Amino acid sequence: MNRVGDKFLFNEVEYELLENNIVSRKKKKKFLIYMNLSAWLVITIGVIINLIIFRTGSIEITLKSVFILGAYLIGFIVFAVIHELLHGGAFMLFGKVPKKDIAFGVVLKSGVAYCISKIPVSVKASRLSLMMPVYVICIPLYIIAIIFNNFGLGLYAVILFSGSVGDFYYMWKLRSTDKNLYMFENMPNKTGYEIGYLLFKKL
Repeated sequence: MNRVGDKFLFNEVEYELLENNIVSRKKKKKFLIYMNLSAWLVITIGVIINLIIFRTGSIEITLKSVFILGAYLIGFIVFAVIHELLHGGAFMLFGKVPKKDIAFGVVLKSGVAYCISKIPVSVKASRLSLMMPVYVICIPLYIIAIIFNNFGLGLYAVILFSGSVGDFYYMWKLRSTDKNLYMFENMPNKTGYEIGYLLFKKL
């Protein structure tokens, strides 16, 4: 049990725990339902916005459209990997985290990919890391969709954007947190991936 005031040592640097923001096991299922509903809400709003922005004609099912759909589905898997690698890249670039302290993998139990730092990262760098997939993939993809008036691509960007609802939750939690403090996520364990983070100050 991590308690406020506990001392931790990472790479010979000592930290003190200020906040434990990890969702408890009892609340985890309810929280996941909330996150999934939030993702669907984002998609619904995105579809409405797309219908307003893009001029769409009739939908014709062709061999080409089937191949495009297949490419989109494969793209979801590729995006999940790139999404996590962008988090890791931001940790290294903005948080100065050594490559050896970046952990990347998949939790088979829940089918969730992850890329986290094994040492605490400054809140400033963590915020940049959380938003990196949105800045690098989702927003540019949506801009391209608008330029080419492509409803399908715009919808795809919205769906990818919905995959960042967890990141936005963390951003909301960190909105008024001192940027000089440090955020830390525990490594996934046998019970799955923990939701939430620990907040430290460096001693």
